[in-house]
Amino acid sequence: MIYMSYVRGFLLCNFLITLLISSTVDASPSKNFQTQLEQTFAAALILMDSDVLAFGIHDFDPNDWFHLENEDIGTDDSIALRNRIQVTTLPYTLDLSNEEAKNRHFLMFRVSGLVSEKNIQLNGQTLEDRSKDRVLAGSVAYKYQYNINDKWAIEPAFSTHLMQYNNKFDYRSDELTQVKDQLDGIYVNTTAWSMIYEPSLAFKYTREKPWGSWGLTSTWHYFYGHGWGDANQGKIGNTEGWYVSNGIRSIYNFDQWGKAVQSMYSSFRRIDLGADIEKPLGTGHYYEASIGWLMTPPFDTEWIENVGLGLNFNYGSALKGGSIVLFFNQS
Repeated sequence: MIYMSYVRGFLLCNFLITLLISSTVDASPSKNFQTQLEQTFAAALILMDSDVLAFGIHDFDPNDWFHLENEDIGTDDSIALRNRIQVTTLPYTLDLSNEEAKNRHFLMFRVSGLVSEKNIQLNGQTLEDRSKDRVLAGSVAYKYQYNINDKWAIEPAFSTHLMQYNNKFDYRSDELTQVKDQLDGIYVNTTAWSMIYEPSLAFKYTREKPWGSWGLTSTWHYFYGHGWGDANQGKIGNTEGWYVSNGIRSIYNFDQWGKAVQSMYSSFRRIDLGADIEKPLGTGHYYEASIGWLMTPPFDTEWIENVGLGLNFNYGSALKGGSIVLFFNQS
């Protein structure tokens, strides 16, 4: 099965201003920057998992659309954060088992890229310095699906992620140009790598109905990484974190046009997280809900299960807000 998603979201608050200030008053800003690099890799990792953070082709504040006054569902600042970075993810799943097999083995591959650009202005300078962050990642994972019966399944998995962080900085202000020698190659215009290992365990309940299906999912993730590179004089640190996603989803088939089945899709999940992920997302837990329309292809194909259009809402995180989303092989 192939799944493709093109999302826009928020990688990590840019800590460069804080770092530059600390570099003049703190005898050891290296530790601060190491922490920021660890959080950068952690934030990139969770943003590349569309099962726990979903973004779409257009972001909006639900308060404006539905005449609400709830800052936990969206603000101008959170929508600006969602638009700060562009993310592209291309996963591919290879089924290693026969279709008749009760228990199945999968290999999963994914390539991803995140790009974030920001203008930085210090102390009222007329010219703004420009910073561009990029994270590239390649992942490979093995998953074993153990079907207890026709409703319950347990899925242990192990993933390995190779990630590269790269910064391009354009000096435009006199203030930063004067300290360029202290910053270049260490804090800006530099590169860092991280190899991250991620075991996970999922519990799934699926119930088929005459009108469609519904199900429950609980997925537990832990990750730990080892970093290296030129940034921060090689002090990249060890990214570490965890997140748990508990959710319910349903697919209601309401019509059929030839071979194409028309369905309504809905899902609701709570995501708990900790360690290096918590600070970038500004919370220890948040909620996501999706609703939309799905259609199976009117022709036989192994590559496309369904396509559709819908809305996604994030509640309670630094990324709170809504998105118009495109569904592809949604399950």
